[in-house]
Amino acid sequence: VRVIVAAAIAAGVAVGTSGCNLIQPQATTKSYEASDGININVGDVALRNVVIISNNGQTGNLVMGAINTTTPVALHIEYKSAGKVADGHVVVPFSTQPTLYGTANNSKVILTGINTEPGSMLEIKFTIGSKTTTTLVPVLNSDLPEYHGLNPGATVTIAAH
Repeated sequence: VRVIVAAAIAAGVAVGTSGCNLIQPQATTKSYEASDGININVGDVALRNVVIISNNGQTGNLVMGAINTTTPVALHIEYKSAGKVADGHVVVPFSTQPTLYGTANNSKVILTGINTEPGSMLEIKFTIGSKTTTTLVPVLNSDLPEYHGLNPGATVTIAAH
């Protein structure tokens, strides 16, 4: 009798502690953005950890990594600035490794007149050829250590016209 009771208790504990896995969604099956930025795809180009660094809410540095496994393409960037459209582009070369923009040793993409305070989101339209993706991009300041030194500095400037 003791053996049967012990086996029943062991079986009950095993079923009770593993039963939640049968009906609960598994967290490891959900993809998510592991950083402050967002991930988007524009045609065949993958943009990763897209974020704008701005300390004053007027001028921002667009920081991102771009993976392009096709031929070099022009990535058009468009947003509204003081009621006007600001647009420009950067060339994304072929590479299976991310091409970085906005970091300390890479080309900075400066967005002027964003009128978006740090902690808010700026709507940006990314276009390559006929493929367009419009998304909200987080605007952060450089207070966090990982963003220190990423304040805007002129290399490629996109301004309203």
